[in-house]
Amino acid sequence: MTKPSIGDLLAGVAASLREAVLPEIPAGPTRRQIQVAISIIRRASRAWERVGPYLYADNKDIEATLHHVSALLKRAKSDDASLKLLGQKMLTALDPRGGAEMEYPSPAALSARNVELQGLLVELQETLHTPSARDFAERTEIVGMLRALFRRMLARELEVNAPEPARK
Repeated sequence: MTKPSIGDLLAGVAASLREAVLPEIPAGPTRRQIQVAISIIRRASRAWERVGPYLYADNKDIEATLHHVSALLKRAKSDDASLKLLGQKMLTALDPRGGAEMEYPSPAALSARNVELQGLLVELQETLHTPSARDFAERTEIVGMLRALFRRMLARELEVNAPEPARK
């Protein structure tokens, strides 16, 4: 771990701007822009160390949910070809490296995987809302699983990006 961390550096920049630069700027649009920049930098500094673990947990949760959904799609008695095709696509995407996982994925790898998994979630939702999938017996169970997943994802997002408490 590098010290100071990126989060520490960003917090230092925000503090320096607030304490040394902002008092020298007269009221007006420029001062407001500096205040917004300080707020953004402080928010980024608070979130920096939490982003990797957040994406890792998010990816694992989405993967587990999609594994369960793909199992439901595989054993479903639906004639809907788009559901079967999506189930196969999910299985392929969930095991892109033949089971080999990176021990310590980089933030960029975690982010790219998160985008890929969320794309599968979008495709799943769109497929579940097609007229041919409305009679799919497992649809209600899958929709419930997705709602639960989205609640967990929002809770994790809030942990990372919760606004700072108001100062008194």
